[in-house]
Amino acid sequence: MQQRGGSAPDVSAQQYRLTLPETVDGGSFRLGQDASDRFDNSALGSDLYARSLRTKAGSYDAKSGSGRLIYTGTYSDRQNPFYPKMGLLDGMEKAESTTVAVPRRDMAEQSSDGDQMACEVLTKAEGGQELTMAVCSWADHYTQGAVIDNSPDSWTVAPDKYDLDALAKRTARIRDEVRVPVTG
Repeated sequence: MQQRGGSAPDVSAQQYRLTLPETVDGGSFRLGQDASDRFDNSALGSDLYARSLRTKAGSYDAKSGSGRLIYTGTYSDRQNPFYPKMGLLDGMEKAESTTVAVPRRDMAEQSSDGDQMACEVLTKAEGGQELTMAVCSWADHYTQGAVIDNSPDSWTVAPDKYDLDALAKRTARIRDEVRVPVTG
């Protein structure tokens, strides 16, 4: 049976949950703020999948330097009926004052286990300036997450000069740190 807008359920797919660890990227970024409680899925009506979603979100600051990452992820004990659609990227593209500067690229080759991964560069109008923000997102049958480079140093990088390959590799590492297999 085909699910709405996505693939058929995969009974062999590994189920995961997401966490919000104190550090990510091998310990080089420390959790600055837990924003998980800002997301409420109870208002999503009768859609069982949407209501089953749990969110983990936080901002991480580099232990040295001015690096800053924003991590957002959702997970459920139900398979995503829209998989392999990249819903988190779709939502970011529609945000007010945000423009896609470098279109979405498939980055699945950067993923160690063949999950869907895509990256893009957005610009955001803020305070009369155009800020560059690169984002990579992954999706599997149970989780979806995004890592945004929100470092002040990246805000002024020309969008077409941003190193998406490096962010994709970092995102894959972070995904492997925040995603925990559900057993039994």
